[in-house]
Amino acid sequence: GTVMDAETEQPFPGVQINVKGTLIGTTTDVNGAFSISVPEVGTTLVFRFVGYSTQEHLVTDGMTELNLRLFESILGLEEVVVVGSRRLPRLVKDSAVPVDVFGPRDLASQASTDIDDILRTQVPSYNVQRYGIDDEATLVRPITLRGLSPDNVVVLVNGKRRHRSASMALLASSLNTGSQGADMNMIPSIALGRVEILRDGATAQYGADAVAGVFNMQLRENSRGVHVRMQGGQYSEGDGTNFMAAANVGLPLTSNGFLNASVEFRDADPTVRSGLRRDEGLLLERGYPGGSTNTPDFGRDDPPAQVWGSPDVSNSLVGFLNAGLDVGSNMRIYAFGGYGQRRSEGGFYFRAPGTGSARSSVFRFGSGDSAVRAVADLNQNDDIVCSDVVPGLDSDFSAVQSFISQYSGQCYLFNQDFPGGFTPRFGADIYDLSATAGISGGPDDGFRWDLSFGYGNSDIDYFIYNTVNASMGPDSPTEFDPRGYEQTEMTVSASGSLPVEIDAFATPLNVAVGVEWRREEFATYPGDEDSYRVGQYGEQGFSVGSNGYQGLNPKFAGTWDRPNFSAYVDLETDVTERWVLGLAGRYENYYNDFGSTLTGKFAALYRATDRIRLRGTASTGFRAPTPGQANLWALQTALAGTGDQLVETGQLPPTHPISAALGAEELTEETARSFTLGTVMDISQDLTLTVDYFDITLMDRISLTGNIPITSTMQMIMDEANLLGGVENLREIKFFSNDFDTRTRGIDFLLAYDVEDEEGNATQATIAWNWTTQRLVSFSAPRQISDFLGQQLSTPFTLSLLTPRRQIEIEAVNPEHRIVMMGRHVRGALHGMLRLNYYDGWSACRNNSNSCVDGNDMSLLDDYDGAIIADLEVGYRLFEGYQISLGIDNLFNTFPDAHADETLSQGNIRPESTPWDYNGRAYVLRLVADLF
Repeated sequence: GTVMDAETEQPFPGVQINVKGTLIGTTTDVNGAFSISVPEVGTTLVFRFVGYSTQEHLVTDGMTELNLRLFESILGLEEVVVVGSRRLPRLVKDSAVPVDVFGPRDLASQASTDIDDILRTQVPSYNVQRYGIDDEATLVRPITLRGLSPDNVVVLVNGKRRHRSASMALLASSLNTGSQGADMNMIPSIALGRVEILRDGATAQYGADAVAGVFNMQLRENSRGVHVRMQGGQYSEGDGTNFMAAANVGLPLTSNGFLNASVEFRDADPTVRSGLRRDEGLLLERGYPGGSTNTPDFGRDDPPAQVWGSPDVSNSLVGFLNAGLDVGSNMRIYAFGGYGQRRSEGGFYFRAPGTGSARSSVFRFGSGDSAVRAVADLNQNDDIVCSDVVPGLDSDFSAVQSFISQYSGQCYLFNQDFPGGFTPRFGADIYDLSATAGISGGPDDGFRWDLSFGYGNSDIDYFIYNTVNASMGPDSPTEFDPRGYEQTEMTVSASGSLPVEIDAFATPLNVAVGVEWRREEFATYPGDEDSYRVGQYGEQGFSVGSNGYQGLNPKFAGTWDRPNFSAYVDLETDVTERWVLGLAGRYENYYNDFGSTLTGKFAALYRATDRIRLRGTASTGFRAPTPGQANLWALQTALAGTGDQLVETGQLPPTHPISAALGAEELTEETARSFTLGTVMDISQDLTLTVDYFDITLMDRISLTGNIPITSTMQMIMDEANLLGGVENLREIKFFSNDFDTRTRGIDFLLAYDVEDEEGNATQATIAWNWTTQRLVSFSAPRQISDFLGQQLSTPFTLSLLTPRRQIEIEAVNPEHRIVMMGRHVRGALHGMLRLNYYDGWSACRNNSNSCVDGNDMSLLDDYDGAIIADLEVGYRLFEGYQISLGIDNLFNTFPDAHADETLSQGNIRPESTPWDYNGRAYVLRLVADLF
């Protein structure tokens, strides 16, 4: 027979067809056609596809053909999934592991076009912060799943591993500092047929890093039809205007294949949620120009000197192809891949041109009572000593201007070119390329095999402008290309599975085996020469390199790679009609690095009754340090002390002599033990309940240390040893370390009601609750540093790699409780959706200060209240294939609490990062069309 899509009247490929109560099954081909042998008359065939209503049809006497249409529905627990098991696809409720499934309707019903935000509003255990000023983390936001970083999550596309981004979140929050995960925004949401989220440790099945879970992005496979989506939106504050246009086209590839193409264009203007900095207010009182003289106006009459808000995203274009061609009997050639690019730009910290907070080594020399205005002596051979005649830091603007006029050509102040100070603008051009090709074959009831090759590349070229290389004085440019990062991965895999008949078991034992070779490479590219140049005024104390994000010196650029080989065995069967058991084991060898590992997993499902299922898993896992984490050099500007001073911070490899002198060791793998126990209950035909408890112990976690201060004595020793290649003004360093162990526990709860009548009217209501708590089990003890690079220090000091800030934020920066309540109703041409997201309270150090907790003094540790964020959408089907909808995210314009003491802030009235979008209410208008 043939299966058609009821709405588009197009053939429906990929529909799962099973003989009810058995494992006999097949799927429709690219033309929607299927053929299946049934054991007897009276057999019931079940037709399923994610996002569509399941249908059952009785085979009657003499029936040889069955044609039907599937209707789009709201998702429940009847979806067919492929992630989490290597048997034939099964229902979510029959899986021994917890899996969430989201279809096109779920992915489209959001004001945001950012897939991270889309998933955050639907999966309570999925969190992503929005960062205002955090270098790379502002451009590629790191996520957490069940409290663990993106390094601990594997992303698949069509079941094949996707490469990670070249970006490392060096200044992100404590849960994911230094993480390097995949950039899922380089996959257009319109290309996705569904997203499957496996919330369980799966290293034994999918390889290194699958400690928290696995995302499988399943691409559309339709061979006909054109689907178009356009939407535009804006925040109620009047900024953040965004636009998205996307299209998906299905084409036949001969009569036995499909070519599915998707393209998505996005543009998002920046937002501004800043207040007036304390020093900016003082400067205005003393006659200095305001912030509008040094930053874009963002459409405002009074832009602040320092901007906190969402970045400016432009030139965002992502395309994806997915193709399959059936050749011969039970054999398919397939290929998929995509290209994406975007420019993302945000702000940095304001460089004040006066007062005690004037930017060190640009507008100021020294600190505290000894601080003086920084002035360059352009001619040290004349009689004028510029430092003797320059006005003090507290002088008003007129005195500074008078000095500039009087001593022009003899003395130089950066006030001359930046009278109101300056705020660097930082961003990157981000490029992404991926391609996978393979061939698979075999009948559903026989030996099935798959051979594939995959390639992925992420290329990030950073830029910074509206800043200076202060050591070059008046000759400094104001735009720089400080460095580039590139991540490249190649994967070759071969797998096979065979159902083996064993009389003792209720179903055949599915035996799956596979081998995989993977190579991961990380490269860093030097910046333009002026971005790291030591100019002639460096000797006078001016900072070297592009201020805010120093250029990478060619001496420290390089390419590092790591190959690894793995082999796995995965067994699964219905031992009895009630018991399903699975056992998997995996061997991985990183043969030019830290050696080999063995991981395993046991999974079980018990059908207590026809309506109640119990399930549980136990597994071991690991995460390998990335080549980037093991070898990266970077120089950045970060807050120090209590968060009111900016200093140059160096990121060094853990194997560097300076890092080793402070206790660093070569990175090893993280290891994990995890357990889950849960239940699935069909309370009624329309009401289902799932509850899962999880417990993950993660040991030797890889993360960045806190910023370690460099004393003047240590700086002198480093200079003598020439270990930094001429880098000057370095005040702090940090490096990656296997430093601490954590235990993460929680509960995932889902109650889902889903009903639909014969006329297509449907109602769905869900309540999803997640409780996640993470606690430090152990971490390295403070160590006494009395010897540095072979020389005794006159003043030894105590060093803690895990700062008090990080100790607190690891346990408290994410809300412990999250609840998502959603109701959706479709009646005729109308549809509506209301979603409530509850976020529990959380704690964070103000301005990301390292020392927000000092003994019993917690004055800089802020506690924030939780909130309920309401989203609303209403839509109307204009006529067949055309639909318009209006959505409002954050309906009640709910913001996080303000800082307890705004005068200490860096212009951010509210916390530096938040678990929900801190921009407030957003509106979106969306048009969806199925053209033919």
